[in-house]
Amino acid sequence: MGRLILVEGFPGAGKSTTAQFLARRLTRHGRLARWIYEEEVPNPLVPTPPSGGYRTWEQFADVRVERWRAFAAAARDYDVTVLPESALLQLPVFTMLRRNADPAAIAALVSRLVEAAAPLRPTLVYLARRDPEGAFRDIGERRGLAWLLQHAASSHGDAFTQARGLSGLEGLLAYWRAHAELCGAIVERLDLPKLVLEVGPDGWAERRRGICDFVDVPFEDDPVADATEIARVAGRYGDGQREVTVEVVDGRLVLRGILWSGNALLPIARNVFDVESWPLRVMFDADATGRIRAFHCTGPRLSWGGPSGVFGRIAS
Repeated sequence: MGRLILVEGFPGAGKSTTAQFLARRLTRHGRLARWIYEEEVPNPLVPTPPSGGYRTWEQFADVRVERWRAFAAAARDYDVTVLPESALLQLPVFTMLRRNADPAAIAALVSRLVEAAAPLRPTLVYLARRDPEGAFRDIGERRGLAWLLQHAASSHGDAFTQARGLSGLEGLLAYWRAHAELCGAIVERLDLPKLVLEVGPDGWAERRRGICDFVDVPFEDDPVADATEIARVAGRYGDGQREVTVEVVDGRLVLRGILWSGNALLPIARNVFDVESWPLRVMFDADATGRIRAFHCTGPRLSWGGPSGVFGRIAS
Protein backbone atom coordinates (compact mmCIF):
# COMPACT_ATOMS: atom_id res chain seq x y z
CA MET A 1 0.00 0.00 0.00
CA GLY A 2 1.03 3.60 -0.60
CA ARG A 3 2.56 5.58 2.22
CA LEU A 4 2.92 9.32 2.87
CA ILE A 5 5.82 10.93 4.79
CA LEU A 6 5.20 14.66 5.12
CA VAL A 7 8.34 16.77 5.60
CA GLU A 8 7.69 20.25 6.97
CA GLY A 9 9.48 23.03 8.77
CA PHE A 10 10.79 26.56 8.69
CA PRO A 11 12.45 27.81 5.48
CA GLY A 12 16.05 26.68 5.38
CA ALA A 13 15.54 24.13 8.18
CA GLY A 14 16.44 21.23 5.91
CA LYS A 15 13.14 20.06 4.40
CA SER A 16 14.42 19.47 0.88
CA THR A 17 17.64 17.86 2.08
CA THR A 18 15.73 15.57 4.45
CA ALA A 19 13.04 14.53 1.95
CA GLN A 20 15.70 13.84 -0.69
CA PHE A 21 17.83 11.89 1.80
CA LEU A 22 14.90 9.64 2.72
CA ALA A 23 13.94 9.10 -0.92
CA ARG A 24 17.52 8.16 -1.79
CA ARG A 25 17.73 5.74 1.14
CA LEU A 26 14.51 4.02 0.08
CA THR A 27 15.63 3.77 -3.54
CA ARG A 28 19.01 2.31 -2.59
CA HIS A 29 17.15 -0.44 -0.69
CA GLY A 30 14.94 -1.32 -3.65
CA ARG A 31 11.82 0.51 -2.51
CA LEU A 32 9.84 2.91 -4.68
CA ALA A 33 9.92 6.52 -3.51
CA ARG A 34 8.54 9.77 -4.92
CA TRP A 35 9.95 13.03 -3.52
CA ILE A 36 7.66 15.96 -4.36
CA TYR A 37 9.75 19.13 -4.32
CA GLU A 38 8.07 22.33 -3.13
CA GLU A 39 8.65 24.29 -6.36
CA GLU A 40 7.90 21.41 -8.73
CA VAL A 41 5.44 22.37 -11.48
CA PRO A 42 2.90 20.88 -11.72
CA ASN A 43 2.79 19.78 -8.10
CA PRO A 44 0.42 16.81 -7.69
CA LEU A 45 -0.78 18.12 -4.31
CA VAL A 46 -1.32 21.73 -5.40
CA PRO A 47 -4.39 22.31 -7.59
CA THR A 48 -4.47 24.77 -10.47
CA PRO A 49 -6.47 27.85 -9.37
CA PRO A 50 -9.83 28.25 -11.09
CA SER A 51 -10.20 30.77 -13.89
CA GLY A 52 -10.48 34.17 -12.25
CA GLY A 53 -8.94 32.98 -9.01
CA TYR A 54 -10.54 31.86 -5.76
CA ARG A 55 -13.60 33.78 -4.58
CA THR A 56 -13.29 32.82 -0.92
CA TRP A 57 -10.93 31.00 1.41
CA GLU A 58 -13.61 28.34 1.77
CA GLN A 59 -13.38 27.64 -1.95
CA PHE A 60 -9.57 27.60 -1.73
CA ALA A 61 -9.73 25.01 1.06
CA ASP A 62 -12.37 22.85 -0.65
CA VAL A 63 -10.41 22.66 -3.92
CA ARG A 64 -7.16 21.79 -2.15
CA VAL A 65 -8.78 19.13 0.03
CA GLU A 66 -10.38 17.53 -3.01
CA ARG A 67 -6.99 17.42 -4.73
CA TRP A 68 -5.47 15.64 -1.72
CA ARG A 69 -8.37 13.21 -1.52
CA ALA A 70 -8.03 12.29 -5.20
CA PHE A 71 -4.24 11.89 -4.86
CA ALA A 72 -4.60 9.59 -1.85
CA ALA A 73 -7.20 7.46 -3.63
CA ALA A 74 -4.95 7.08 -6.68
CA ALA A 75 -1.76 6.32 -4.73
CA ARG A 76 -2.99 4.01 -1.98
CA ASP A 77 -2.88 0.83 -4.09
CA TYR A 78 0.75 1.32 -5.17
CA ASP A 79 3.70 0.20 -3.09
CA VAL A 80 5.37 3.61 -3.12
CA THR A 81 6.44 6.03 -0.41
CA VAL A 82 5.50 9.60 -1.29
CA LEU A 83 7.55 12.35 0.38
CA PRO A 84 6.04 15.81 -0.18
CA GLU A 85 7.84 18.75 1.33
CA SER A 86 5.96 21.91 2.35
CA ALA A 87 2.63 20.67 0.94
CA LEU A 88 0.82 20.28 4.26
CA LEU A 89 1.94 23.43 6.11
CA GLN A 90 4.39 25.67 4.32
CA LEU A 91 2.48 26.26 1.09
CA PRO A 92 -1.06 26.71 2.47
CA VAL A 93 0.10 28.75 5.48
CA PHE A 94 2.27 31.00 3.33
CA THR A 95 -0.50 31.48 0.77
CA MET A 96 -3.14 32.35 3.35
CA LEU A 97 -1.32 34.06 6.22
CA ARG A 98 0.51 36.63 4.12
CA ARG A 99 -2.92 37.62 2.80
CA ASN A 100 -4.01 38.02 6.43
CA ALA A 101 -6.42 35.07 6.45
CA ASP A 102 -7.88 33.95 9.78
CA PRO A 103 -5.37 31.59 11.48
CA ALA A 104 -8.29 29.40 12.60
CA ALA A 105 -9.28 28.88 8.95
CA ILE A 106 -5.69 27.94 8.09
CA ALA A 107 -5.52 25.41 10.94
CA ALA A 108 -8.88 23.93 9.87
CA LEU A 109 -7.60 23.45 6.31
CA VAL A 110 -4.46 21.63 7.49
CA SER A 111 -6.57 19.28 9.63
CA ARG A 112 -8.78 18.53 6.62
CA LEU A 113 -5.72 17.77 4.49
CA VAL A 114 -4.50 15.23 7.05
CA GLU A 115 -7.94 13.62 7.03
CA ALA A 116 -7.98 13.51 3.22
CA ALA A 117 -4.57 11.80 3.22
CA ALA A 118 -5.65 9.10 5.70
CA PRO A 119 -5.60 6.22 3.14
CA LEU A 120 -1.82 6.79 2.79
CA ARG A 121 -1.18 6.48 6.55
CA PRO A 122 0.52 9.90 6.80
CA THR A 123 3.35 10.62 9.21
CA LEU A 124 4.96 14.02 9.79
CA VAL A 125 8.56 15.08 10.23
CA TYR A 126 8.63 18.70 11.40
CA LEU A 127 11.91 20.64 11.46
CA ALA A 128 11.49 23.60 13.80
CA ARG A 129 13.66 26.63 14.47
CA ARG A 130 13.67 28.18 17.94
CA ASP A 131 14.62 31.63 16.64
CA PRO A 132 12.78 32.19 13.32
CA GLU A 133 14.14 35.72 12.89
CA GLY A 134 17.73 34.59 13.33
CA ALA A 135 17.06 31.56 11.12
CA PHE A 136 15.76 33.74 8.31
CA ARG A 137 18.80 35.99 8.53
CA ASP A 138 20.99 32.88 8.31
CA ILE A 139 19.18 31.83 5.13
CA GLY A 140 19.84 35.24 3.65
CA GLU A 141 23.55 34.85 4.35
CA ARG A 142 23.64 31.39 2.75
CA ARG A 143 21.53 32.20 -0.30
CA GLY A 144 22.86 35.70 -0.87
CA LEU A 145 21.87 39.33 -0.40
CA ALA A 146 19.90 39.42 -3.65
CA TRP A 147 17.65 36.60 -2.38
CA LEU A 148 17.02 38.42 0.92
CA LEU A 149 16.33 41.79 -0.74
CA GLN A 150 13.91 40.19 -3.20
CA HIS A 151 11.88 38.67 -0.38
CA ALA A 152 11.95 41.89 1.64
CA ALA A 153 10.69 43.88 -1.34
CA SER A 154 7.96 41.35 -2.17
CA SER A 155 6.56 41.50 1.38
CA HIS A 156 5.64 45.19 0.96
CA GLY A 157 2.41 44.37 -0.87
CA ASP A 158 1.26 41.62 1.50
CA ALA A 159 -1.96 42.23 3.43
CA PHE A 160 -0.27 40.82 6.55
CA THR A 161 2.41 43.51 6.65
CA GLN A 162 0.11 46.31 5.45
CA ALA A 163 -2.39 45.56 8.22
CA ARG A 164 0.42 46.04 10.74
CA GLY A 165 1.93 49.12 9.14
CA LEU A 166 5.16 47.31 8.35
CA SER A 167 7.38 47.05 5.29
CA GLY A 168 10.81 45.93 4.11
CA LEU A 169 12.93 43.65 6.26
CA GLU A 170 10.95 44.55 9.40
CA GLY A 171 7.72 43.37 7.79
CA LEU A 172 9.36 40.27 6.36
CA LEU A 173 10.73 39.17 9.74
CA ALA A 174 7.43 39.92 11.48
CA TYR A 175 5.64 37.71 8.98
CA TRP A 176 8.02 34.79 9.46
CA ARG A 177 7.76 35.04 13.24
CA ALA A 178 3.98 34.75 12.94
CA HIS A 179 4.33 31.97 10.36
CA ALA A 180 6.56 29.91 12.67
CA GLU A 181 4.26 30.43 15.66
CA LEU A 182 1.18 29.38 13.70
CA CYS A 183 2.84 26.30 12.20
CA GLY A 184 4.10 25.24 15.63
CA ALA A 185 0.63 25.58 17.14
CA ILE A 186 -0.95 23.61 14.28
CA VAL A 187 1.61 20.81 14.50
CA GLU A 188 1.04 20.48 18.25
CA ARG A 189 -2.68 19.84 17.67
CA LEU A 190 -2.44 17.55 14.64
CA ASP A 191 -3.61 14.00 15.24
CA LEU A 192 -1.07 11.87 13.34
CA PRO A 193 2.30 10.24 14.10
CA LYS A 194 4.82 13.06 14.17
CA LEU A 195 8.44 13.76 14.98
CA VAL A 196 9.30 17.35 15.92
CA LEU A 197 12.99 18.25 15.87
CA GLU A 198 14.66 21.51 16.82
CA VAL A 199 17.32 22.00 14.16
CA GLY A 200 20.54 23.95 13.88
CA PRO A 201 23.71 23.83 11.81
CA ASP A 202 25.20 20.90 13.74
CA GLY A 203 24.10 17.41 14.73
CA TRP A 204 22.60 16.35 11.41
CA ALA A 205 24.05 12.83 11.44
CA GLU A 206 22.20 12.04 14.66
CA ARG A 207 19.02 13.77 13.47
CA ARG A 208 19.04 11.74 10.26
CA ARG A 209 19.40 8.54 12.21
CA GLY A 210 16.46 9.52 14.43
CA ILE A 211 14.32 10.45 11.43
CA CYS A 212 15.08 7.13 9.73
CA ASP A 213 14.14 5.24 12.89
CA PHE A 214 10.87 7.18 13.17
CA VAL A 215 9.73 6.55 9.59
CA ASP A 216 11.22 3.04 9.37
CA VAL A 217 13.70 3.80 6.61
CA PRO A 218 17.13 2.05 6.67
CA PHE A 219 19.83 4.48 7.78
CA GLU A 220 23.19 4.89 6.11
CA ASP A 221 25.36 7.83 5.18
CA ASP A 222 25.29 9.18 1.66
CA PRO A 223 27.99 7.63 -0.52
CA VAL A 224 30.83 9.86 -1.67
CA ALA A 225 32.59 9.87 -5.01
CA ASP A 226 35.97 8.18 -5.09
CA ALA A 227 39.16 10.07 -5.85
CA THR A 228 39.26 8.95 -9.48
CA GLU A 229 35.71 10.14 -10.15
CA ILE A 230 36.40 13.44 -8.42
CA ALA A 231 39.49 14.06 -10.55
CA ARG A 232 37.57 13.26 -13.74
CA VAL A 233 34.69 15.71 -13.27
CA ALA A 234 36.14 18.57 -11.21
CA GLY A 235 36.89 21.69 -13.19
CA ARG A 236 35.43 24.75 -14.93
CA TYR A 237 32.44 24.63 -17.27
CA GLY A 238 30.49 27.20 -19.26
CA ASP A 239 27.52 27.62 -21.59
CA GLY A 240 28.74 30.73 -23.40
CA GLN A 241 27.01 33.10 -20.98
CA ARG A 242 28.14 32.01 -17.53
CA GLU A 243 30.87 29.97 -15.96
CA VAL A 244 30.31 27.36 -13.26
CA THR A 245 32.71 25.16 -11.36
CA VAL A 246 32.72 21.68 -9.93
CA GLU A 247 35.02 21.83 -6.90
CA VAL A 248 36.17 19.55 -4.11
CA VAL A 249 35.19 20.71 -0.61
CA ASP A 250 36.00 18.47 2.37
CA GLY A 251 36.23 15.46 0.06
CA ARG A 252 32.86 16.11 -1.61
CA LEU A 253 32.08 17.44 -5.05
CA VAL A 254 30.32 20.81 -4.97
CA LEU A 255 28.62 22.58 -7.88
CA ARG A 256 28.94 26.39 -7.84
CA GLY A 257 27.40 29.06 -10.03
CA ILE A 258 24.00 27.64 -11.02
CA LEU A 259 21.76 27.35 -7.97
CA TRP A 260 22.85 28.41 -4.48
CA SER A 261 26.42 29.45 -3.72
CA GLY A 262 27.35 25.77 -3.45
CA ASN A 263 25.47 22.49 -3.89
CA ALA A 264 26.93 19.08 -3.09
CA LEU A 265 26.81 16.42 -5.82
CA LEU A 266 25.63 13.03 -4.55
CA PRO A 267 26.80 9.99 -6.54
CA ILE A 268 24.27 7.80 -8.38
CA ALA A 269 26.39 6.02 -10.95
CA ARG A 270 29.46 6.73 -13.04
CA ASN A 271 29.19 10.34 -14.31
CA VAL A 272 25.75 10.74 -12.73
CA PHE A 273 24.97 12.75 -9.57
CA ASP A 274 21.98 14.12 -7.70
CA VAL A 275 22.17 17.77 -6.68
CA GLU A 276 21.71 17.91 -2.90
CA SER A 277 18.46 19.64 -1.87
CA TRP A 278 17.24 19.98 -5.49
CA PRO A 279 15.23 17.54 -7.65
CA LEU A 280 17.93 17.77 -10.30
CA ARG A 281 20.37 15.26 -11.70
CA VAL A 282 23.72 16.24 -13.20
CA MET A 283 25.00 14.01 -16.01
CA PHE A 284 28.57 14.37 -17.24
CA ASP A 285 29.24 13.53 -20.88
CA ALA A 286 32.47 11.73 -21.76
CA ASP A 287 34.22 11.21 -25.07
CA ALA A 288 35.48 7.88 -26.41
CA THR A 289 38.58 8.04 -24.22
CA GLY A 290 36.52 8.64 -21.06
CA ARG A 291 37.48 12.30 -20.68
CA ILE A 292 34.68 14.56 -19.46
CA ARG A 293 33.65 17.12 -22.08
CA ALA A 294 30.44 18.65 -20.67
CA PHE A 295 27.50 18.22 -18.30
CA HIS A 296 23.79 18.91 -18.37
CA CYS A 297 20.99 18.90 -15.79
CA THR A 298 17.73 16.95 -15.90
CA GLY A 299 14.71 17.04 -13.63
CA PRO A 300 11.12 18.29 -13.29
CA ARG A 301 10.13 21.77 -14.34
CA LEU A 302 10.49 24.21 -11.47
CA SER A 303 8.48 27.36 -10.79
CA TRP A 304 11.38 29.48 -12.07
CA GLY A 305 12.27 27.13 -14.93
CA GLY A 306 15.38 25.40 -13.61
CA PRO A 307 18.87 25.26 -15.16
CA SER A 308 19.00 24.27 -18.80
CA GLY A 309 21.51 23.82 -21.58
CA VAL A 310 24.85 22.10 -21.89
CA PHE A 311 27.89 23.31 -19.96
CA GLY A 312 31.07 22.51 -21.86
CA ARG A 313 34.34 21.96 -20.06
CA ILE A 314 36.74 24.91 -20.10
CA ALA A 315 40.37 23.97 -20.59
CA SER A 316 42.58 24.91 -17.66
